[in-house]
Amino acid sequence: MFKIALKDLKLFRADKRAMLLTFLLPIPLITLFSLAFGGMGSSSGSKAMILIAADEDKTPTSKRILQQLDSLKEIDIKLTGLDTAKNWVRKGDEDAVLILHKGLKDSLDAGKEMPIELVYDKAKQVQMGLYMSVLSGNLMRIVGTKSMEKKAMNRFDSQNPGMDSAMKAGVHQMIASNFDGGSGADGKTANSDGGAILKATAMEAQKENAPGLVQAVAGTAVMMLLFSVAGLGASLLQEKEEGTLKKLLFAPLSPQSILFGKMISANLISIVQMVVMFSFSWLVFGLNIKQNIPALILMILATAFACSGFGVFLASFAKSRAQVQGLTTLIVLTMSAIGGSMIPAFVMPLWMQKMAVVSVNYWSIQGFYDIFWRVLPVTDPVFLSRVGVLFLIGLVLNLLAIRMYKKNILNIA
Repeated sequence: MFKIALKDLKLFRADKRAMLLTFLLPIPLITLFSLAFGGMGSSSGSKAMILIAADEDKTPTSKRILQQLDSLKEIDIKLTGLDTAKNWVRKGDEDAVLILHKGLKDSLDAGKEMPIELVYDKAKQVQMGLYMSVLSGNLMRIVGTKSMEKKAMNRFDSQNPGMDSAMKAGVHQMIASNFDGGSGADGKTANSDGGAILKATAMEAQKENAPGLVQAVAGTAVMMLLFSVAGLGASLLQEKEEGTLKKLLFAPLSPQSILFGKMISANLISIVQMVVMFSFSWLVFGLNIKQNIPALILMILATAFACSGFGVFLASFAKSRAQVQGLTTLIVLTMSAIGGSMIPAFVMPLWMQKMAVVSVNYWSIQGFYDIFWRVLPVTDPVFLSRVGVLFLIGLVLNLLAIRMYKKNILNIA
């Protein structure tokens, strides 16, 4: 018994790469998740959140409000047109748009409700909490005091219609002096009528699927597909270790035909697996997969091609099945973490969101959001760009797999 254990330990130690992957695998994953959730333990270096704004009022008052918001360290205001901003939010390129509607100055002067609105992508509820926490208090500080002052004066006038104008002016002056400085004795401001300075409105999809369901289905489907195709690709190494590959090489077919056969089977199984997963989500959880069938088919094909290319490349790169297992766990979990399978990309730090573009998961998940949440047509350039990136990833990985196959598989078969 102990001799068998000793033999296995010696074999394990002989495979240096597999041994390193086994013991070093947790380190990058711990580092990645620690940075994603906790940063480096300091918020002093955090960057401002970029917020798109549309100024429909176009008055000195609206410009002053935007300038004061832009001066905050937490927010970086970027001005654009309303239609453009809404289109960006609808397609998921931006989280939200702050709209200063026409009539803002008049409403402020009259002490009426402020026509300020934050229109956001409903799929990004967590991100909206961050924007609201910064905007609400600061907008109250910037415009709330003036509004409350006017409301107090209007209320006094309505309650005392017959008061002498000189006396009324004196009361107005006294009310203004009470609001001087922009806050109460406790340093806080509040809307005297209990209303909100900022109205938040979710931009609804044309045919809504719950964003949480889209995230769960798309994120899990891509991650599990990557694990599956890695196992399929590893069958090359299994055939080499069992001697089957040598027998195939003596058969009347080209060595590349063996690899191409693996590629075809990996693609077909990937497509079937994706169809099964989305069909299950439709039947059990009500995911509306019928609202954009052409786009769904195209995205499934692109995702299957990219993922199967990853699996075959991984098998061509590794020297043993143990190495494939270690590399699969490390790479798939890392890509899934930064790509949005485990954590929605929009809640990650900005630097991780930029890193996400190197993963298959990111492009595929965003493509499924385009289909199920944003309901983009199959001809939309944003959707087609994601499909194109996935096909490009698959093509590059397959070409690399062919090159590595000749070097690592055929030469040692």
